[in-house]
Amino acid sequence: MQRDFILNEIEKIVYSITRLAGFKNAVNPEAFIQHADQMLQDEYDLKLPELLELSIEDFDLILDERNYSPEKLDALAQLLYMYYEPFIANDETLAGLQKIISIFNRLEKDHHRTSFENINKRNAIYQFLQNNYE
Repeated sequence: MQRDFILNEIEKIVYSITRLAGFKNAVNPEAFIQHADQMLQDEYDLKLPELLELSIEDFDLILDERNYSPEKLDALAQLLYMYYEPFIANDETLAGLQKIISIFNRLEKDHHRTSFENINKRNAIYQFLQNNYE
């Protein structure tokens, strides 16, 4: 029964991420932001503007307190990555990329999970940071 619940949660998250990617690819930022905000409210009890404004310390505290499943953490990282892509060298993007890296670190250290997709995204973030902030 618990496995069915987890699979159902994963299906909902994958569906939402797929819709977000469709909005992003269709260059429909309003629909992307609206759907992202709704997904965050439904799945994480967060609002997009509040999430984006959190300091990295407060963001990590929320992740600690709420103890999201690895699937939800991964989905949150994917949502943030899509939101900030293409990366622009500014303070908002830098803060967002730090949150994504924090999630990737948490997935690897706490949940022993990694993927080629996340490794590629981590490398893209590091390359962007090296090109723009070093």
